[in-house]
Order: sequence, then C-alpha cells, then structure tokens
Amino acid sequence: MPQKNAGQKGFATSEAISRAVRVKLAAAKTVSAAGAGEEGIGTSIDAVASGGQCSVELDHKSVEATASGAITCGNPCYPAASGAVSATVNGRRVGIALESVTDGNKFEMMIAPPAS
Repeated sequence: MPQKNAGQKGFATSEAISRAVRVKLAAAKTVSAAGAGEEGIGTSIDAVASGGQCSVELDHKSVEATASGAITCGNPCYPAASGAVSATVNGRRVGIALESVTDGNKFEMMIAPPAS
C-alpha cells in the first residue's frame, strides 16, 4: 500500500453521526462520535445513519506499516525493532492502527502528529 495523503476514507458507523463531527475508531473499520477527552482520527463529511458508510476527513496521512506483535484497531503504535511498530510503549507514539493486525503483517496506520 503506497503512502497516502491525509484525505477522505470510508468507515462503517456504530451510531448515527452528524456532519462535521469529530470521530474515533470504535472497532475495526468502524467509527463513532469522539467524546470529550477521546482522541479522534478525523471529522465526518456527511450525516450518516447508524450502520451506514461515513466519509471521514483524516487528521493525518496514513501509511503501510509492519507489525511487531499483534496490534488492535484504534491502538497507538510505537517504534519496534527492524523498523516495525508495536503496541508496546517504547518512546514517542508514531501512529494509530486503522485496522487490527497480527505479528509480521502489513497494515494501515495513521501517522501521529509531531510531539509538541
């Protein structure tokens, strides 16, 4: 999977979502409205009924990454050996898994914003 610019990506919805709402990953390839203090992945483009398909404007670009160990969709990713990423905290967070993955496999990860 080539590097992608931050842009729109389609997700299923686990609840009705209004237009222009911050969304978070609720499950694999599924979004819901982000609550106060919850980290979102982007903003909904249109209003969508529960179970519908929601276009989301991602906050940051996504890239293909290699997993070191299992990583669950929505979990933060950290540097691991040999250029891979892991769910194990090790230094600065480098991304958020946009899908679940098992050890050694490729997956889509949204790049984390630079540390402030």
